[in-house]
Amino acid sequence: MDCATYIEKYLSAHVDGELNAAELREAEEHVAGCVNCRARLAEERAVKALLRERAAMRRTPAVVRGSILAALDAVDAADSSKSEAGWRDRSGGADRAPWYSIRRARIWAPVAIAAVAVFAFVMLHGGSPPPAQAIVPFDVAIDHYDQFDKRFEPNVNSATPADLSGAYMDHQLPGFLWNFQHVGYKLRGGRIDRLADGTSVAYTFYQGDSGTVLCTFMKSHGFQPPAGEVQEMDGHRCYRYKGYSVCLSYPPGGFICILVSHRPMKDFMQDVIDAEP
Repeated sequence: MDCATYIEKYLSAHVDGELNAAELREAEEHVAGCVNCRARLAEERAVKALLRERAAMRRTPAVVRGSILAALDAVDAADSSKSEAGWRDRSGGADRAPWYSIRRARIWAPVAIAAVAVFAFVMLHGGSPPPAQAIVPFDVAIDHYDQFDKRFEPNVNSATPADLSGAYMDHQLPGFLWNFQHVGYKLRGGRIDRLADGTSVAYTFYQGDSGTVLCTFMKSHGFQPPAGEVQEMDGHRCYRYKGYSVCLSYPPGGFICILVSHRPMKDFMQDVIDAEP
């Protein structure tokens, strides 16, 4: 598959999850080997996410609906008072077109004014996107951990750790990986997506007999760690957060690294120490 075919026939359905198994496999194979289409796919997913978040249905306010109905009632009353004279004029041979044009103007001018009022109200009070919610990195990591623990679909070429690392760096994300292989985990692959503010985020998923681990790289967004720190070790801070074991560290470049697992804290901390990248 070439890039033109992917973008024209597969991209939209890929984003919407509408490809069948064979098509999905073909699309994922192409995206895994194509940096440009990978970036295009991530951008499309980000746009769809923003639309779902911000394009909410809004009910027309009662005051505006009342204005429209009042305008229509006024038109009906004016038409009723003029209709008899209009028919007399037309029956006497008067040109129908001017009467029709005036009537149409009488009907639509007030309605058009009311429609403009609706548009102005929506633009001023509801048309602009709502303020973006603050990004809470721990919650982002945990939400995706739960999602990926059920089903993980990598969108980055991860044939080797070097390939995955290179893909992350191509998106200006930290390129180092944790080596959990020494503690019984297998690298399942990686994903590059976008957060609500448009910044890139990388997810690397590991799976083993004793459980799963998700590594999340993102910009710090001014993040302040929560209270309840368990222990600091080798520059990492470990927490119990909402029932999860979480390890926080700070790679260079204003990023944070969040490791999440269901593993008991003591075992998880030992895994983190043994898997130091």
